[in-house]
Amino acid sequence: MTDLTDRAAGVWIKDEKDQNNIVFNSSNSNFSFKGKITGKLKDKNCTTIFNRVTSNHKGRLYFRIEGNGGLKWTYTQKSVSIDVIDTLSKPTVQMFKDQMKVEVHEEVLERSSMCLRCSAKTLCSSSPPTLTWSSTDRLHLNENSRLQLDQQKQTEIISDLNFTATHLQHGVTFICTITYQLQQRNTTAQSNITLRVQYAPENTSVSVFPSNSVLEGTSVTLICSSDGNPAVFNYTWYRENGGQLEELQTGYNLTFNATDHTHTGRYYCKAKNQHGVQNTSVLLDIQYAPKISLFSCNRSDVTVCLCEAHGNPSPKVEWFLSGRPVSNFTNTSISEERLNSTDLRSFISLHQSLTHTDTLQCVTINTHGNASQQIEQFYCSHETTGISVFSVLIGAAIGVSIMIILFVIIHLCKRRENSRSSKTRQEDINGLNLTDRENEAPVYVNKTVLSPDEDASLNYPQSLHYSSIDFTKTQIESKEVRGISSLSTVYADVRHYSGQVEEKSSGSVEPLTNSKISRVKIADSKASDPQFAISTNTEQTQS
Repeated sequence: MTDLTDRAAGVWIKDEKDQNNIVFNSSNSNFSFKGKITGKLKDKNCTTIFNRVTSNHKGRLYFRIEGNGGLKWTYTQKSVSIDVIDTLSKPTVQMFKDQMKVEVHEEVLERSSMCLRCSAKTLCSSSPPTLTWSSTDRLHLNENSRLQLDQQKQTEIISDLNFTATHLQHGVTFICTITYQLQQRNTTAQSNITLRVQYAPENTSVSVFPSNSVLEGTSVTLICSSDGNPAVFNYTWYRENGGQLEELQTGYNLTFNATDHTHTGRYYCKAKNQHGVQNTSVLLDIQYAPKISLFSCNRSDVTVCLCEAHGNPSPKVEWFLSGRPVSNFTNTSISEERLNSTDLRSFISLHQSLTHTDTLQCVTINTHGNASQQIEQFYCSHETTGISVFSVLIGAAIGVSIMIILFVIIHLCKRRENSRSSKTRQEDINGLNLTDRENEAPVYVNKTVLSPDEDASLNYPQSLHYSSIDFTKTQIESKEVRGISSLSTVYADVRHYSGQVEEKSSGSVEPLTNSKISRVKIADSKASDPQFAISTNTEQTQS
């Protein structure tokens, strides 16, 4: 092999083994096949590259070597077959689930372990082709490419794409692209596969027509939609009521023909298929003109009034005194408290220094209307006096009450005085300690002052009764007794009248030392209905 030097040439003979069919010679460019031999023939390691391959290159080729000293040799036992194609062959794409091959039209369940494999034969070029993955939804893909020999011992390039199936991949097309580098230009070919995944309802949502916020009295429709494979076959509507879900109806839509503010609230839609369920909700907002639910005042030195209004959207509250805004007055203050998204409570404080205030008005307003309430003859006070009508009324009531009480007291005193005067005679008689005997008139007597004859003339076998008359209990200068004093001696004649007969009993008065009490003796006849007349005389007391 001393003739095999660097000057040796590589020759290709097409279809025939003789030298008449030479199509390429590395040392002579006048032949039909254009190209070059890379590497070193001397080392028996070289590669032939044909440029601008056409259909003429198709056929079986034999290699021949020509060197110095008559070295010429054709390798007839071995040949290379060239197959020229118009377009590049596409890569092959296969699908595996849990390492088992799946046909492209089959569906897989969500959460299955998947592998997509792309493979292609390598071409005779300066560098091997490349494989890349892409998808219609531009998912992030984790691919793994490698080169290996196939069963025909041809070089094959393989790229695997591994992932877990989800509903996001249902209907997604995965594309494998092979790129060849040929004579300083790139040529590509593609194959694809579409993944079909079965999954429970996803992306469930509710649409409201005409909108989520509608005016009271209008119609509104709620429509529920959901993704699922297989498709959702049942929709159920619920409404939140006191923390609990109240079932309304089934079907993909829910319609209110004439809304009112009670329809405001959160509505739920439940979508169901054979693999599971999913819920979603929407807030329905019914708007309406404002209303005043409470208007009251607490009147004192500083009067505080309350106005509570509700509406949707939430209203605002304005105050007016005698038709003029409160902002035109001094000595007033306003505060507000928002109870919730639709209710507002407003307070106003008014001092009594305000004048010419006939009405207090509360006005509530929102974008759909207004409402108002007022109090008539709210104030009638004058600014300089600082006295309100309410204070004047209270003072007048107190004055009338005092006059009535005084009148009653005076009237009771007069009645008591008259009663005491009218009872004086009766008190005098009662002072005699009158004692009744059965079927006889009472007897008034003091036995110690009767003489034996007088005592016998009375002719009363029964025991005597005693009585003392105390004229000091009689008021001075009264009609009954006049001129009584501590220096007078008093005696009394007690006369008893019974029919036509008059009997007189004389009595003597015996003054008691240092006492105003006189003892009276009385003779009495048998009168069934005695009447007494008492007269008094006075004499000067002798020592």
